[in-house]
Amino acid sequence: MTRGGALGMIAGVFRAVPGFALGILICGFGPGCSSGTETGNPSFTAELSYTAYSSAPAIVGVHTAASRARVESAWLDLDRVALSTAGSCALAAPTQIKVPALGVGDHASGVHHFTRFEVDPSAFCALDLPFVQAPGTPVESGEPPSLEQHSIMIAGALPDGTPFTVLSAATPTLHLVAEQGSFEMGMNNAQMLITFDLAAWLDLDFDSATRSAGEIVISADQNPLLLAEFESNLARGVALYRDRDGDGTLDVSPERLAHGQ
Repeated sequence: MTRGGALGMIAGVFRAVPGFALGILICGFGPGCSSGTETGNPSFTAELSYTAYSSAPAIVGVHTAASRARVESAWLDLDRVALSTAGSCALAAPTQIKVPALGVGDHASGVHHFTRFEVDPSAFCALDLPFVQAPGTPVESGEPPSLEQHSIMIAGALPDGTPFTVLSAATPTLHLVAEQGSFEMGMNNAQMLITFDLAAWLDLDFDSATRSAGEIVISADQNPLLLAEFESNLARGVALYRDRDGDGTLDVSPERLAHGQ
């Protein structure tokens, strides 16, 4: 579990979560978990799980062959998420609920990355997701040394077998805006999913990349123009969905609640 997951478990209520998720899953609990508020509306423990996926698996695959690229790992370092309450998004300083930081994790590994937090039934107009640079000392076993001082590391292979790595030190705070002005979170509709769309992020011309020692590295030092294009794709590759069945994957007919801009 990531360092954020451990912090979230302290703040939340322990319970088993079926399956593994790549995405943000927000799960409400029953009245037995409620502490109540001054207004009488019961609070509940919510869970945030994070996932990477591909909206075009035939073009960019996650552990599967594809026409442009096959992704084997998607390492991210994520800071505290902020949910802005409805009606406050137009303010210079919106009213926000902070969620524990997830930290470092490989979102293409099938590992369930999550944090937990307590919240009252509310409506929200936006979500902010900050990326931070990974520390010099690995925080968990298996973290690649190349991730040091970077926020994102995507690795995989092209159809001809050429290995590629994308290394970004960018630290944006991605701002997701509610599709209908706001979305609700309550004990009966608290299951939600944030996705990182690798097909959108890797909408790159790999044929134009300079190769070194038989591989492609897209970083500040090598292929910087492709890195700038990758970083410009980040916001459009992140979205928030309702997760009706709570399985941490997109529903067959997904309901998008908020999108990056």
